Amino acid sequence: MQKIEKFKILVLLKPGDNQPAMDRANEFARFMPDIEITACRIVNEFDEASRANLQQQTERELKALAAKYPSIKEFVPKVIFAKNVPEAFVKEAADGDYTMAIISVNKRNKIKDLFVSTIDSQVMRKINIPLLVVKDAHAPQKLGRPIILAIDFEESEHDKKLDEVLFHAAKIFADEFNGEIHVANCVSPLNRGYMGGNTRPSKILHQDKAPRHRADVHQEFLDIFAKEHDLPLEHTHVVLGRVDEEIPRLCEQLEARMVCMGSSAKSGLLTPMNSSASELVLEQIKGDIFIVNDVQKYFPEEKK
Repeated sequence: MQKIEKFKILVLLKPGDNQPAMDRANEFARFMPDIEITACRIVNEFDEASRANLQQQTERELKALAAKYPSIKEFVPKVIFAKNVPEAFVKEAADGDYTMAIISVNKRNKIKDLFVSTIDSQVMRKINIPLLVVKDAHAPQKLGRPIILAIDFEESEHDKKLDEVLFHAAKIFADEFNGEIHVANCVSPLNRGYMGGNTRPSKILHQDKAPRHRADVHQEFLDIFAKEHDLPLEHTHVVLGRVDEEIPRLCEQLEARMVCMGSSAKSGLLTPMNSSASELVLEQIKGDIFIVNDVQKYFPEEKK
């Protein structure tokens, strides 16, 4: 896995003075003063006649914004003109040499959201760099609170590279905020048979002893992962049920600061909700969520 030499964070700004994503970036800057923060304002209401004036006005606003966050030593203003905000932000994230991006949650409208996806939902599904979604920047963020690492330990199509990227991120967050990493695996109520190659629960192949419960098999995966990454075994959790119910329940139980998880359509942890699992979890937790859609940039030697 490629080492991160310098943290460069892309932040999506909202219209107005309230900037939850910048508030969280500023919090990171207090602990990591050498990080570079790019404050990205995407102007989507413009025409060619007004573009020059809007450019100057937005640049002045970004200069004033930088003054509000003295902890950010490397503040990079960026103005983008585009009609489609999530598309433009995802493109900037892909084109720039950013370590991660930060956005804030949009207000939900149950009826409207059935027809039009919110900006945060579109970004969460399409962005190809790690993304932190801020639920409430003003919620208490005490030091020492757990970071929950939700990993898919199904044997079928299990992406170990994703595990490593998520663990690396969780460790950075835990180290900077004096937190502790907890690893969770949600065993969904799903009968997929044994086409994935896991024959350990088979009654036919193991006639001499009772088949093992799926939860026991997953606990074994967790124990191995914990030992490989020097984590206490008491920081491992196998939960039975739906991802969008059990991960938030564990967050509440542990008073977790954030959840780190992959967003994928692969089988396993995210199967019941497909790529929307992270969105469903986000709606029900109090902390932030850190998601990873693509790990290829961290393994450049494996690119074809």
